[in-house]
Amino acid sequence: MRNAASVASEPAPGEAPIGAVHPAIVRVAGIAPKDRKPAPSIDGATSWLNVDHPLASDALKGHVTVVDFWTSCCINCLQTLPVLAKVEQTFAVDHVVVLGVHSPKFDAETERERLRAAVEQYRITHPVAVDGSMTVWNRWQVDSWPTVFVLDAEGRIVWKGSGEPTFATLSGVVAHALDEGDAAHELATTDVAGLSPERAADTPLLFPTKAIPLADGGMAIADSGHDRVVIVGKDGQIADVVGSGLEGAVDGGYGDASFHKPQGLAELGDRLYVADTENHELRVIDRKAHTVTTVAGTGSIGRSGLEADPMPAREVALRSPWDLAVDQGKVYIALAGSHQIGLFDPTSGTVSAFAGDGHERRRDGVGAGASFAQPSGLALSPNHHLYVADSETSSIRDIDLGTRAVRTVVGKDLFVFGDIDGDVETARFEHPIGVAFAGGKLYVADTYNSKLKVVDPATGKTQTLGGGRDHQVYFEPNGLFAQGGKLYVVDTNHARVASLPLGAPAAMASAAAAPVALAGLKPPTHGVAVAAAAADPKLPAAPKIDLPEIHVASKGASVVHLIWDAPAGTGVNEDAPLKVRWRSSEGLARVPDDVKTVGGAVKSGLDVAIEPLQAPAATLIGDLDMVVCDVATHRVCVPLRREITLGLELDATGPHSATAKIPLPAALVN
Repeated sequence: MRNAASVASEPAPGEAPIGAVHPAIVRVAGIAPKDRKPAPSIDGATSWLNVDHPLASDALKGHVTVVDFWTSCCINCLQTLPVLAKVEQTFAVDHVVVLGVHSPKFDAETERERLRAAVEQYRITHPVAVDGSMTVWNRWQVDSWPTVFVLDAEGRIVWKGSGEPTFATLSGVVAHALDEGDAAHELATTDVAGLSPERAADTPLLFPTKAIPLADGGMAIADSGHDRVVIVGKDGQIADVVGSGLEGAVDGGYGDASFHKPQGLAELGDRLYVADTENHELRVIDRKAHTVTTVAGTGSIGRSGLEADPMPAREVALRSPWDLAVDQGKVYIALAGSHQIGLFDPTSGTVSAFAGDGHERRRDGVGAGASFAQPSGLALSPNHHLYVADSETSSIRDIDLGTRAVRTVVGKDLFVFGDIDGDVETARFEHPIGVAFAGGKLYVADTYNSKLKVVDPATGKTQTLGGGRDHQVYFEPNGLFAQGGKLYVVDTNHARVASLPLGAPAAMASAAAAPVALAGLKPPTHGVAVAAAAADPKLPAAPKIDLPEIHVASKGASVVHLIWDAPAGTGVNEDAPLKVRWRSSEGLARVPDDVKTVGGAVKSGLDVAIEPLQAPAATLIGDLDMVVCDVATHRVCVPLRREITLGLELDATGPHSATAKIPLPAALVN
């Protein structure tokens, strides 16, 4: 976030089930109707994503609309995306529109294909206006990222906020605007036409981010797009896949555990530490026990930075841990969200701030006297110096771990960037995210330039080793590490890990990057890839649940309440992901929106919006993924996948609300 915008801090209230009347949401009035002004036009975008045609302001009339001005480099913008997704889920049946306006900071962010990859990587499904020339930004008089507006059904501005909005505030404004629109009979009854979310090809690795060498000669890869960690043996064979592929925060065995966009990795003995970025947690993979355990973070995003005094690690809310490094038994954490370097002590189980005062800027100093701006990559040297890819200042920083002194190796400030080789005064990067140390040199993933560069850590002299903005060689490289005379590159948007021989810069620049073969690695067959799994005839079919026919009205919208029918002692796992993907429908005007949430948000069930075509009958088929547990101890948890068939009997006298029970299996301790 830029300029003086602040992060809101009020707690979120309890949530209503998706599609309900939202009784638990506290209404926020925003600007009084008599003082509201029409929102400026959204015309002028250079292109659009997730929708098949440019949207005009008239297309939003009748909808309560949330307009998010963001840029893909900005951590505050990325931390706002889950709040927007929760708003979309909560108000799905109310036809609330979330609209992103991407107004770039960096040159690379003006590229449509690069932004398409970002939209896919961050799983954004709402329409995004590509505001490459900042036309919409200037017309709306925005001055910081992120800035969020809420428009009422008449297209007037109800509320504006700079910084990360909380769900409590944003949902309260939206709910109040919906009440107003409903009372005035102004609300639209259908979604905006032409929505067509971008979907990435489901490759064996999907948006991998970081990787590290292992003591046994293998490597570990953060397969972030699949919410898992892949462990590769010295022989190049897949040794283990850690994580079910379901987006979540479940501890347990390798096949049951879940992550949410894991990134940084670090090895300490038999343990692999994982920066579980969007869960805001530090997780541990025990390679002997084959388990995953959470050791730091509360699972909620922190609203402030770390303090210097050590605190019990499970009681401290972290902000977007991005990368990790281990030195002398301690784990250093690049906290991109709080602009700090944190320290986790495995012996005491505590976490504290090691360097950085939490202000987003480049300032050298000692410990809390220094400042960082979205630190995103870490590399350790043998003489106990920690090098930091400080992405938003497009710089490389150096921390002496003995004295906590921080200095800038090369780079200038928040809005000073480019693609220039040369000495410390002239060299420029553009949003570097990865750094590695080998043979007395620093290797930098100059991410937005899609290049690799080498830096002399003493003088700051910088040379390009390969790549370019044509993305032919690398496309937003991220993680780097050296092993066995090679430099390994996590080539994020090319969905691969590649290697090239270490050597003189001229030789490395002329060498071709060779893809690392990961024989036998496949995408998950559920979770993120549930649609592909459902369509693949070679996969075993999920057990079917044929629900009794339900009687509903043949005209107008109706709601079917799906409630859980679980044996005594069994309940929905509140922290595990829960997804419903509707695959087909007959006799309905539209397929209902998919559900992507956690069990706690739909603890008593979920609602499905039905829009009949006045046929005598309709059928809806979908796939349900969820986890049930014994409610007393959670010692027994059962992940399950079911195919649901919902039959509907339609006639003019039918009700507009009905209930169906979903039977769940027992999850009980013997």
